Amino acid sequence: MNRTPAAPNRNTLWARALVDGLARRGVSHACLGSGSRSAPLVEALASDDRFTLHPHVDERSAAFFALGVGAASGRPAAVVTTSGTAAANLFPAVVEASQSEIPFLALTADRPAALRGTDANQTIDQRDLFGRYPRRSIDLELPEPTAAGFASLGAAVEAAWRAALGPPAGPAHLNVQFAKPLEPVRVPGDVPAGLEPRLPDSATPGDAPGAPPPDAGGALAALLRGARRPLIVCGPNQRPGIGRAALALAARVRAPLVADPLSGARFGSGAERWTMSSADLALRADEVAAALRPDLIVRVGRAPTSAAVCRYLERHAAAPQFVLDATHRWRDHLATSARPLTGDPVATLDRAAAADPEEAAEAEEAWGERWRAVDRAARAAVEPSLAEMWFEGAIADAMAESLPEGTPWFIGNSMPIRDVDAFTRATDRPLRTLGLRGASGIDGNVSAALGAAAASGRPAAALIGDLTLLHDVGALLADRSPGIPLHLVVIQNRGGGIFHMLPIREHDPPFTPYVVMPQSIDLGAVAAAAGIPHRLVSSAAELREALKQALKPPGAESEGRGLRLTEACVEREHNWKQRAAAIESAKEAARREI
Repeated sequence: MNRTPAAPNRNTLWARALVDGLARRGVSHACLGSGSRSAPLVEALASDDRFTLHPHVDERSAAFFALGVGAASGRPAAVVTTSGTAAANLFPAVVEASQSEIPFLALTADRPAALRGTDANQTIDQRDLFGRYPRRSIDLELPEPTAAGFASLGAAVEAAWRAALGPPAGPAHLNVQFAKPLEPVRVPGDVPAGLEPRLPDSATPGDAPGAPPPDAGGALAALLRGARRPLIVCGPNQRPGIGRAALALAARVRAPLVADPLSGARFGSGAERWTMSSADLALRADEVAAALRPDLIVRVGRAPTSAAVCRYLERHAAAPQFVLDATHRWRDHLATSARPLTGDPVATLDRAAAADPEEAAEAEEAWGERWRAVDRAARAAVEPSLAEMWFEGAIADAMAESLPEGTPWFIGNSMPIRDVDAFTRATDRPLRTLGLRGASGIDGNVSAALGAAAASGRPAAALIGDLTLLHDVGALLADRSPGIPLHLVVIQNRGGGIFHMLPIREHDPPFTPYVVMPQSIDLGAVAAAAGIPHRLVSSAAELREALKQALKPPGAESEGRGLRLTEACVEREHNWKQRAAAIESAKEAARREI
């Protein structure tokens, strides 16, 4: 730590103590918005070499950057803002952090409580600013440089830290009041001699002892023993171990596994054997979805991205469905009468996979083979389109096949995540997929991808759409560290291609001008303005070459580190026709296997 010998005033002391408490709990990234009221926190962070600082002009971008750090590292990043609407700009990211269960710490500087409601400049009521979304919101009193004050501050930091980590993980909010002076100037008599800016090591009591947790893994093993046609469905989640554990259980009981691209079970050891790559395509055929009738469904993670998989779960609501979760939450928006199985998901899956071989049962061989036959047929049917055509599904497939092992891959919302789900093959080659499927908005996706790259410490990639880029274009224009290696692949279809999925497409206008919102912005010019290398590609071969050059391992020569943008151009109407034709081919091939 690099610190001055003594704090010159109570604000500096208070902020340094708070920052020290965060650092000792493992927070190492902080995103800073511009402003005056937050000066004590900024000074404390800047003088503490345990933190990597990320300055941002736009607080919304800063917050989503922090989300990316949390998603990639599993540890919360701190976001620091000044008072007023600057703090309100964190709201979208707080919502996403809550819904996606990503650890996140919002530190909003505030003016003294006495100024609330008095027409004081840049003063709003920041208590509970984010409503019910934070796991914990704490409005700190003005700094009190006493042992009792430090104990109170320590309790607040510990409570926010625990709340952010969960379970379930999510956002925590500390609203930090400061009165002037905000700068680290000496105020005589303001700080008692010898008082150090360090919080107590254990500010709050440990978890209260209670009844031992139920053996959820044993209960799951017992359920699987009684099933002959089990199905495991692994949805989006923020725990890398969940995908690995789901694959291990699928292999143990020989059950088919339907895995979302953000599940951790789509790309990794065992995925080629047990994960159904083309479930999204095959289950669009009603005959296939009806014929693949399970007698037990085990679900973990959020609801799948695929609408076809969700419809399948609804169709087979009569089959017992169990949802693994660490807390007692209702996770059945499909109304399938799913029952909770409460326990740590990774431990539960691991325990079930490790059941005594004499007590374990395996699925019917015909059940697994029927799934695999359907999956192989659907995949084979789309292979020619992916190899010969240039549409968004081929872009997703080429990217998945080209990324080096272990690459952190941020997948944007709207069509990219759906195309990765439909058109990429499950593979044993590990990739770390990341995304924001909590509220599933396109806001902040560029910033989140940058944050994930910063936290990963290795070259990362992202796949997003053009409107997603433009919605967060300020993230490109920030003066960021050149050491953040992110290859941003942007699908350029001149508007919102996803809306072609909706019935409103038959009504034009208003469809094209007000739903699709076509745009003609020159992304090359945007990249040039931001000083970012830009490349235009129009074939899978060109995309593969761009990825190869940009994602070479550390130490290898490449076209340059830092952020770079590859623009993959498609024609929206042609793309939609190619996509629809590929899907119909897959559905027909799957039908023939039933």
